[in-house]
Amino acid sequence: MSTAQQIFLAYGTIILLVGFSLGSTLGMLRMKAPSVRNLAMAHVETLMQGSMHLGLAFAVSAVGFDSTAATWGAILLAVGSAMQATGVTLNWITKTGDQFAEKSPGYLINSTSTFVIFPGMVITAWGILTNL
Repeated sequence: MSTAQQIFLAYGTIILLVGFSLGSTLGMLRMKAPSVRNLAMAHVETLMQGSMHLGLAFAVSAVGFDSTAATWGAILLAVGSAMQATGVTLNWITKTGDQFAEKSPGYLINSTSTFVIFPGMVITAWGILTNL
């Protein structure tokens, strides 16, 4: 198993655990309170990330993209995704109404994550598509 696969599998599994934990918290809070929009967003965000990272682990394996570039792509995607998950969770914790209007700490983390995720996705997509 390549290092890139290990990173994608580890992050995908960890973020799924986070997503299910956020979902359990959401379920408990919804019994006592009205909609908890930011928590629901954090829950869905983390579940989507888990699926994406597990899918990328399969894709990297299926095409044999095993190189230093693959490892860097995986690292950048995992770090950027963790920043996204942190940002949406922080928006819930800080009771942010509109992250864009308020320029909340979660918004700043989410915005910064673009500069990490984008190069990671370009490297990973390039490696997968050129090895098809």
